[in-house]
Amino acid sequence: MGADRRTRRWAAVLWVLGGLYALTVAGIVATAGALTVAGILVSGATGLVCAVCAARHDWLDRRTRRAWRLMAFGYGLALGVPVVATVTDTGPFPSPGDAAHLAFVLVLLFAVRAFPLLPETRGERHKHVLDAAIVVAGAATTMWYFVVGPYIAVKGASTGTVVAAAARPAADLALLSGLVMVLLRGADPTSRRPLGIVAAGMLVYTVGDGHLGHLRAHADQVGRTAWQLACWSTTLFLLAAAAVEQNRRATRRSVDRGAARPGRTRLLPYAGIGVGYALLVLAAVRQGQAHPWAGLVAGAAGITGLVMLRQALVQQESREMAVTDGLTGLANRSRVHEVLGRALARGGRTGGSTAVLLLDLNGFKQVNDALGHEAGDRLLVEFGEMMRRSVLGGDLVGRLGGDEFAAVLHDIGRVDHAVAVARRIAAATEQPIPFGDQTLRASASIGVAVGGPGECTADELLHRADLAMHQAKRRDDGTRWQCWDRSLTDEAELSLEHELRGAIAGGQLRLLYQPIVALPHREIAGVEALVRWEHPRHGLLVPERFVPLAERAGVIEDLGRWVLEQACAQAKAWQRRVPSLQLNVNISPRQLDNQGFTGEVLEILDRAGFFPGHLVLEVPESAVVGGAADGAGHTAEADPIAQLEALTTAGIRVALDDFGTGYSSLRYLTRLPVDALKLDSCFVAELDGTSKGSAVAQAVLRLGQMLHLDTVAEGVEGEAQARELTLLGCEKAQGIYFSGPVPAAELERQLPAAASPR
Repeated sequence: MGADRRTRRWAAVLWVLGGLYALTVAGIVATAGALTVAGILVSGATGLVCAVCAARHDWLDRRTRRAWRLMAFGYGLALGVPVVATVTDTGPFPSPGDAAHLAFVLVLLFAVRAFPLLPETRGERHKHVLDAAIVVAGAATTMWYFVVGPYIAVKGASTGTVVAAAARPAADLALLSGLVMVLLRGADPTSRRPLGIVAAGMLVYTVGDGHLGHLRAHADQVGRTAWQLACWSTTLFLLAAAAVEQNRRATRRSVDRGAARPGRTRLLPYAGIGVGYALLVLAAVRQGQAHPWAGLVAGAAGITGLVMLRQALVQQESREMAVTDGLTGLANRSRVHEVLGRALARGGRTGGSTAVLLLDLNGFKQVNDALGHEAGDRLLVEFGEMMRRSVLGGDLVGRLGGDEFAAVLHDIGRVDHAVAVARRIAAATEQPIPFGDQTLRASASIGVAVGGPGECTADELLHRADLAMHQAKRRDDGTRWQCWDRSLTDEAELSLEHELRGAIAGGQLRLLYQPIVALPHREIAGVEALVRWEHPRHGLLVPERFVPLAERAGVIEDLGRWVLEQACAQAKAWQRRVPSLQLNVNISPRQLDNQGFTGEVLEILDRAGFFPGHLVLEVPESAVVGGAADGAGHTAEADPIAQLEALTTAGIRVALDDFGTGYSSLRYLTRLPVDALKLDSCFVAELDGTSKGSAVAQAVLRLGQMLHLDTVAEGVEGEAQARELTLLGCEKAQGIYFSGPVPAAELERQLPAAASPR
């Protein structure tokens, strides 16, 4: 069954649920007891079935399915609460309905905390705790005013009455606190909306419990009321709708993953403050004391409102700084990707098309080399302004890094419209840019790609524009732009890309391991895991052949997860023979774009029982300092750095791979959260026993020593190189001289024998 058909099926289920809810409400209004109970039971049962379906959905990740298993259990208890209350009626605390309610709340609290969440820094965690406390304080104030306070006033302040009044509201507040924490931190995009619906349902449930507690303040035994039935039915309907939405979004696969953080949930703390002041106003009106309380409350509310407004402005400013390029003031790579993802998602709903223009400045390096970095910065700033003037006000212009720019054109209509924008930009670059006594030129090659409704993802559209841009560079007819079409993509690559999607499940991937030896004694100190694709027709393919395809096809995260899981399990077995054995695993820069990457790594380590300090994740140097040290004065992207900081905080070691071949910046190296450098093989190949041949290798090794970083030399091919590295102070090395990449069984023969048990 196709994805579209599955999506329509779940949408139909949602419509049926809405009809059932309407019938239930009609039953409550008409006091039709049988109709009301039947509607509540059917809605609850539907939610339970849909939750079980979500728990078994193949397209959801393992953690999300596990969370929905807990949710399904909680849904069963939720269905039991009104059933128990209906059968036993509501008696003095604790009644059977109270016990069912408390069990339901506890299970649901564990369930919502089990969902995969976005990583957070320590500062963010503190802010989220404070924000959740504000929301809970507002809710607790409401509970006190309407439930606990009247209960004590009517029945006295004995311990039993206080417990009776506060038990159910306190449980609801605990669940509300957990939900608020999850919403503020942000869940995986596939679960974000379902969890929001669950939160809405539990808010209704809390209101119903507050009403029940208010009634209990005046009577020992309270029967069912229309309000109570309405709250039960609404809660069960929303819980069922959340489960349906989870299945629907999982089926749609192409979920909009643009926004890394929730937006509307930032308003939750302000809602808590508003509730508190509303209660103060209500209390003043009820007491008939307009003076002095009304004026004092109004003044306090005004001051608080101004503080909240200022805080909102500060948050907006921080947000703008995080998604803005520091040099040009344009959007940065993260912002461009976010806006493009949202534009494509909106186009999928409205039928509109979105275009991307990818631009690369020609001769930028020559300007930097001839006139200095100040001239290069001036050229980048002026070119950004040219692009701004060439697009419409609603379109986005951004700088991806270095001398690469992009423009996102919303609702572009036809390709001709995007080409018209490319022509305007090309014409604008003909204007000279004065710089002192010199004149700068901002010629650029432009790649144009247009994505129709549901045609491709943001990464795929950017890749198409990149292919077109490189084709534009190769043109010799004077045209500076090129539109993407399928002729620009090699058909063999398209076939491989399609086959790669099934390679993991088909068992076609293989792991080889290359030893990392400690110098000078050359014992094995670690291994690097290297993936190969055993293709049915093309034989064993190296990563350079298929990893770019995995990134383009959007399966790089699945590929990286498989490699890490297999390598950790194998290295854990080897540690019985070499307890301190380190495992090196390469990761793609695209994996760092996943906000949940750190959590996934820690989960894999936990399952394998592998100590985080023995894992070294190798990151390409250009992934973290490529945008920081190209001579243009711009800063590194924040997201990869934040991910690396989270990894190192968890105890995982990070190494810069191929160090010295990319955009090395010593200034930024002192700030990067890395533990090791890998000296590229091209510098090892220069070793010839002379001071000139060893200059770069010696400088990198010395740099690592001064910064207290491990340094591993790659590509050692002979005894002379190994001996010279030892004399230079290199402590670790790898290469075919020691061993090439070999299967696990062969590497196991190179490990020392396990120590005999005493």
